[in-house]
Amino acid sequence: MKHPFFCLLLLATCRLNGFAAPPAELPEALRVIEQTRKGRHWVSAQMDPPKSPTDSQKTFQLEPGLQIELVAAEPLVFDPVAITFDQRGRMFVAEYQDYPLGPAEGKPWLSRVVMLADTNGDGRADRRHVFADNLQFTHSLMAYRDGILVTARTELIHLVDTDGDNRADVRKVLLRGFKPAHSQRLIANPRWGMDNWIYLNYGAGDISSERDPEKRGKIGARDLRFHPGTLAFEATSTYSQYGNTFDRWGRRYFCSNRNPIMTTMLSAAAAGRNPHFPVTKAYADIAPFGGDTRVFPLKTMKSNHLSHNGTHTSACGTTAYIGDQLGDAYRDSVFVCEPVGHLVTRSIVSEESGGLKTDRARPDADFLASSDTWFRPSSLANGPDGALYLADMYRLHVEHPKFFPAELVDSVDWRAGEDRGRIYRITKKGAPVRKYVPAVSSEDAIKLLADANGWRRYLGQRLIVEERKRSTLRDLEKLLSSARAETRLHALWTLDGLGLLEVRHFEPALRDRDAHVRSDAVKLAGQRLSIHGHLLPALGELAEDVPSVRRQLAIAMGNSSDERATAVLTQLAARDGGDLWTSTAILTSADQRAGAILYSLLAGQIDATTEFALFLKKLATLVGAHGDEAELTAVIAAVSRVGKKDLWRSIAVLNGLATGLPRYRGALGRMSLVKLLRTPPAALVGKMTAVQSLLETLPEIAEDAGQSLNARVGAVELFALEPFAKHAQSIAGLLRPDQPPALQLTAINALRPHLESAAADFIFDRWSTFGPGVRTAALANLMRRAATTTVLLKAMLAGRIPSAVLSVDQRARLLVRTDTKIRALATKLLGSAVSSDRLAVAKKYRPALELKGDAGKGAEIFGLVCATCHRARGKGHSVGPDITDVRNRSAEAILYDILDPNRGVEPQYTAYEIETKDDRSLSGLLLNETPDSVTLQQAGDLRHIISRSDITELRASSLSLMPEGIEQAVSVPQMADLITFLQSE
Repeated sequence: MKHPFFCLLLLATCRLNGFAAPPAELPEALRVIEQTRKGRHWVSAQMDPPKSPTDSQKTFQLEPGLQIELVAAEPLVFDPVAITFDQRGRMFVAEYQDYPLGPAEGKPWLSRVVMLADTNGDGRADRRHVFADNLQFTHSLMAYRDGILVTARTELIHLVDTDGDNRADVRKVLLRGFKPAHSQRLIANPRWGMDNWIYLNYGAGDISSERDPEKRGKIGARDLRFHPGTLAFEATSTYSQYGNTFDRWGRRYFCSNRNPIMTTMLSAAAAGRNPHFPVTKAYADIAPFGGDTRVFPLKTMKSNHLSHNGTHTSACGTTAYIGDQLGDAYRDSVFVCEPVGHLVTRSIVSEESGGLKTDRARPDADFLASSDTWFRPSSLANGPDGALYLADMYRLHVEHPKFFPAELVDSVDWRAGEDRGRIYRITKKGAPVRKYVPAVSSEDAIKLLADANGWRRYLGQRLIVEERKRSTLRDLEKLLSSARAETRLHALWTLDGLGLLEVRHFEPALRDRDAHVRSDAVKLAGQRLSIHGHLLPALGELAEDVPSVRRQLAIAMGNSSDERATAVLTQLAARDGGDLWTSTAILTSADQRAGAILYSLLAGQIDATTEFALFLKKLATLVGAHGDEAELTAVIAAVSRVGKKDLWRSIAVLNGLATGLPRYRGALGRMSLVKLLRTPPAALVGKMTAVQSLLETLPEIAEDAGQSLNARVGAVELFALEPFAKHAQSIAGLLRPDQPPALQLTAINALRPHLESAAADFIFDRWSTFGPGVRTAALANLMRRAATTTVLLKAMLAGRIPSAVLSVDQRARLLVRTDTKIRALATKLLGSAVSSDRLAVAKKYRPALELKGDAGKGAEIFGLVCATCHRARGKGHSVGPDITDVRNRSAEAILYDILDPNRGVEPQYTAYEIETKDDRSLSGLLLNETPDSVTLQQAGDLRHIISRSDITELRASSLSLMPEGIEQAVSVPQMADLITFLQSE
């Protein structure tokens, strides 16, 4: 059977930009798909009329044991999207009336901040004060310094009422220069963190502060934090959209449309401090995301993405509940709004192996859901009374016109509902609601820190730090021994915010009975290690603590160059080298001492796991890149002493050195493992014998089924260091189908440096025996350089391997290569393989929709070719989007998304092409950029870090990673099988 080779990279994302022409002007085949894309499947449907607040509330299905009450509705509030309460307990609401396109040209901005008051004490607002109007796209706010902090598209503004008339008469721009994308992606949600910095979503721009307007700082596509005392600002290590919150332990959660709950694992400072170990992602999804999320709407979701039905498509307003009114069962709950689904989800956070995870509170129902299709929950807020408050924008449409068919934009009333809006309060049935008494003195603020309600604790900390209440020192010291762990934590950070925290304050916290307090005490101690090195013994005692404390300890040790810190890192490495986030933290701290840690690990007891082997390799990579003779000598000596039963350790280290040495740029000149063996520096002369002997036995190790897989895979990786002929026979045996997939893949990659020699013929001769993963790797390797690409095309022209094995993106790029020789060969080989007549292709494949497909065969096709870029049903790679959720799309929609993939490309799936000085040609997603390198992600989740000094050209492709041309690779029956699989449960 000839398997089609193509990639569905934009199956879930190419729907953003459709044909500009009205569907009626398109041929029937493509008109079908256009009518089920970008809102066309629902825009002409009969819409339910709006409901009164009372009738809308009757449609709610709320988690049992709770009640929901109306606090405010039109005409008291319009388009509410965010709520905050100030220190007096007053409710302020952001009315996002600029959404989605702002006012008509020349008209004032429409957004407002209003203060809602309950003057008769019945729990319902009855008075409205416009605190500030003519605000530009203001959709988030926070109580701050006797006023309100608001985001206003390009600015962060402090609003203050100084004369008591309930209207702001001061508008001070604290930060400016934010770069707006559109009204759904703006600077958003300022939140006071436990560390006394204020964090915001999406801080991109060329930013300056009110304190120093001439000094500007560029922030890329990252979140931002700023210090309220100095207005110093910086990028965080995270990226998010509209959702930002801190839980009772000070852990930050955030979201994007398809990622409902994410959290920070490493700060930007920690992630970027080791120049030889760039951390490309310092945050983690702790809840299912993309197609793996589940929501249970009461009405069909009218999303621009029909395939998103039943999953999060507009996750926003992520809020950790820190109140006390709902009861202990809600203590670690995180809520997420889903306005397209007319619902709110609840997840419960717990700790797992040093990280966090979440579980749905109810497996088959949401926290709150409504059958009122105008109900648009946008965000939530903890209240002074311990209750949970919900902002309901109450709009007919929440989609942005930017993502709607151009010919239909004017037919939609985008502002329907602008004269409505509701705010609700959620409480536990039968439980009393504690009245909040405003704090007017330092003593009141101290009492707040001891309160059961987290909103009040955060307020107490903020008031003391904002007002610099240094007279509270003695009271704060007393709170360090409070019975409540959260209070002890707030007291520590409040002292830190006042500049009063001393060693005597947090030394006892290092022994606290609560792990959260111990973890933050480690963080605070770590910040002071450069001047308080005597803390190291106490910190070292925590190396056997719970995983979360150990991970924080690994980060803290990076702030000290003391040998005792190295000893702690070594102890942590021996225990946690196989844990993703703790080992990552160790590596960020190990730049100057990777050799010492590695030396100890090679002599001690460690787990023989794939994860630990990778950790050893990364440590050795640091040693090689650092190029210190003493370190190299110690590591080589340690490798020489490793016994035969632990060969995997030695081999992992040699692979790391082989990776790291070429990155060295010091006095020893260009380095490599081969050069180190042939002409070692003085310190290593005569000490490489054991290593040389080990390298001579690599074929024996690789072919020995009795050896661990780690040892065998590592041995094959080292084949690349020596001439192809020396290991050709071994590689041939390792590529047999009976060998483990990991070994086969490693064997084909070991040929990479030799493809201009006989190794290319070796591949061509054995092509029919290769599985799909090996074929993908072989093609990628052959296409890395111009010379080997030429060899590949000539082999195809000679019929040695079929051109059909080229994926569609490979075909397209070959035909537009700047190298004229390659382009000529590709044109001769492929001719008109990439058809520009999509309509003819659609007509050819239309019969696939009438055929009865075989889901089993479709699964085979997916596994063979699509899984290199996509995940579905939990299998595959996440280069492109997870496409499990396309099962909700029609067969027509799936077919034409595949056949016409270049109608639109989301920025994160733009392909970049890199040409290097050594004649390599690479293409893929630009995963990460640092000052020194770029990280490219390719099909199969392959990643390459390329030094900027080696790049001659970096350019964005005009094509998606799923270009046109699939008709050259897949038959009509195969298409039917694939569509059947994608639509199956």
